[in-house]
Amino acid sequence: HSSPRLIRQRNESNSFLFEMNEQRALLDSLLGTDRNAGQDAGKNKRQSFKDDDVCKFYLVGNCPHDMFVNQEGKTAVNSPIGPCKQQHSEAMRMRLAADKDASKYRRRYLTDLKVTLQRLVDENDRKARNVRQKLGAGISCTSETSDAVSGHISAREMLVSEKMEAAEKMAEEGNMEASQDTMKEAERLAHEKYRLSRLKEVAEAWVDDICQVCGSQISWRAVEELEARDRGRPHPHTMGSWHQGWARVRDALAHVTEELQKSENKAGKDGRDMGRRASRSRERAAVERKELERRRHVDKSQTRDKRKEREAEPETRKDRERAQRHVDRSKSSNRGRSKSKRKFNHSRRTKDKRSSSSSSSSSS
Repeated sequence: HSSPRLIRQRNESNSFLFEMNEQRALLDSLLGTDRNAGQDAGKNKRQSFKDDDVCKFYLVGNCPHDMFVNQEGKTAVNSPIGPCKQQHSEAMRMRLAADKDASKYRRRYLTDLKVTLQRLVDENDRKARNVRQKLGAGISCTSETSDAVSGHISAREMLVSEKMEAAEKMAEEGNMEASQDTMKEAERLAHEKYRLSRLKEVAEAWVDDICQVCGSQISWRAVEELEARDRGRPHPHTMGSWHQGWARVRDALAHVTEELQKSENKAGKDGRDMGRRASRSRERAAVERKELERRRHVDKSQTRDKRKEREAEPETRKDRERAQRHVDRSKSSNRGRSKSKRKFNHSRRTKDKRSSSSSSSSSS
């Protein structure tokens, strides 16, 4: 056998190793298992939140495996899914938040989490419906207890009758000691029958119900429990890890559904905004295209007019030259006619003077 000293040393060593493992797990969660690789390490050395051994549900919320825990924070014995086999790391959460596509991955992981939570809730509801059907058919803890107690009461009645008959027969035979012992046994059985009858009365006052959260069949038995039920207080089972776990599952499902709905509404709103912006852009582009076409049409018209002007310019110049020549000829003709007229008038005046001179000579 080991000495007390060796046992103490072994316990201290185990305790030290346990504390070291706890600290290592804490550092892995906060800094990642690649905390010693450094920031400049290659991608093949640094851990990513996309790795298969990283719990994606923990990255976007709470892992369902962590919802069924005991008072020490460890996985409860009655957990329907047991402990999570993947890594829960705060460092991976931060790396997800720092990723450029964080919203896309978060929406994807939330969708997977919703599917898992919904599957758990559906399975629990299915079992609860089966229990509710049994309660409706009269199969319950109360009815089973009452039937069992009734059977024991009937058995005690038969035994009491048999013991009383045996005691009377022994007394008639003169065996008084055996008769007294048998009577004591009959009294003991009669007392048990009385206690069972009281238990049956109490059991018939029990109220069987089913929890809407965890789906468990519950019975209100004690007087305090029945009074609490009448006053609307919760059943004592609500403090257990089973009920608390299912409450967390249902709350998480509602929260994830709401977040996904908000994300979808935002995406739809962004899509509508993008659609409106695209529509306005198309309208603006159409207006700009029409304005560009109008300008092109104006430019073509101006170009065509200029070309026509250039084409018509020689004819216009010729017409101007022709008109100028006509004007010049008209002026020249007018000058000639004026000169001829002046010559004519001069010759006429000269002729008149000559005529006058000759007339004067004749008369003298």
